Amino acid sequence: MNLMQLWNKFCGRHADEAFDPRRDLLKLRRHRPETCEVEPGLYHYLREADGTNTRFHLRVDSNGFGVLLANATAAARLRSSGVLIAKALLDGEDDAAIIARLQKTFHGVSAQRASEDIERVRSILRELASPGDNYPILNLVDPSFGPDAAPLKKPLSADVPLAAPEILVPILDRLWEQGIPHVTLIAPGGFERSALVRAIERAEDLGMIAGVRAQGSDLAEEAFVAELAAAGVDHVNLLYLSCHADVHDAVIRQGDHAAVMRAFDSVRDNEVCVVAEVGLIEPTLDTLEETIEALRAADVTNIAFFALATATPDREPGALAGEQLLQTARMVEESADAMGVRHLWYPPRQRAAGVPLAEQVRQGPRTSGDHAIRVEGDGSVFAARGPWRSIGNLLNDSWETMAASEVYEAYRRRVQTDTHCDECPGLAICAADCPRTPLGWAIPPSG
Repeated sequence: MNLMQLWNKFCGRHADEAFDPRRDLLKLRRHRPETCEVEPGLYHYLREADGTNTRFHLRVDSNGFGVLLANATAAARLRSSGVLIAKALLDGEDDAAIIARLQKTFHGVSAQRASEDIERVRSILRELASPGDNYPILNLVDPSFGPDAAPLKKPLSADVPLAAPEILVPILDRLWEQGIPHVTLIAPGGFERSALVRAIERAEDLGMIAGVRAQGSDLAEEAFVAELAAAGVDHVNLLYLSCHADVHDAVIRQGDHAAVMRAFDSVRDNEVCVVAEVGLIEPTLDTLEETIEALRAADVTNIAFFALATATPDREPGALAGEQLLQTARMVEESADAMGVRHLWYPPRQRAAGVPLAEQVRQGPRTSGDHAIRVEGDGSVFAARGPWRSIGNLLNDSWETMAASEVYEAYRRRVQTDTHCDECPGLAICAADCPRTPLGWAIPPSG
């Protein structure tokens, strides 16, 4: 069941009914609209089903609306009534008590209507708690999730470069305080292992979803992967460019292809979600479809794609021109759908002047999607797309202050505006911004 079908089930509609953004979820008129029944904040729950633990996060915004997450996968954006029901069920309240609260809070709600709404929320919680849905990754730019679902009051995730504990711990604490429940730690080649373990442990203590982005050579030892699993890592993202070792190793490092295959096995053996991150550059295109097939055969069914893009392909060989990126995206989506793998798109990165192609590929994407932000070690925060200009400092500024910055306002306007061209093929990569234009790319630092 995909997110669109899950959304329809939650709303009591046929699973395959088309999305209509004008419809409301749980349209109940507030009796006291100025009052939030559930205190704004981030609520964390851990539930077990069929031997598998599921992390639920319920984020309640100041207007009473909220977002329900399971293992950091967006399940539903809830109005005040849905928030009340979801929290009450996760807190273990019985139906009679929830019905009484609904009738007290919302005007004219019958016991039957309240009972039906409770069952809808219970159903979505049950679906999300099933082992098949435990993927701690997110693709809010999938058009099947609906055009009105992508804009969020605040991010759901942050990509943060690995640093010493004295630098990272305050950043993790502040992310949690700001209601951002998911962090992906970017581990450079040859990173300090103890620092990564400590960061994962801190995220686990806070109740966050914690992931790692790394190269296979650094996670090839099963004992270290087991240590990360024991610390509480939820997903591991491994750079994988091609099923042909010579193509992959030429960009990453000699022997990394064999190492990443061992790492895939170690991550799965430790019951941690594994994600392959495929960099799209000209040297990887010839083997791309074969690479998707090989990942599926290796039981790696979560694949994230990011491209290095250029507006001047003649001067920057190796990166993809906008039209070439669009053609590649069409092939990726058709192949992934046919093979039954889950594909995600990260915002394209503009080719950086003066940086070797291989080095920029190894750096990976700026963020893990449009639901995410980038946070540097000094606390500087960057939007998922657009110029490399800080929107504020996480350690000093509130999210409301950062969201009001000129840079973030420009990013948000562009993502929320229809940028589909007359020839738009309707691909998932097109949902947030047009991949043809540099205005929708993540622009690297200058100089």
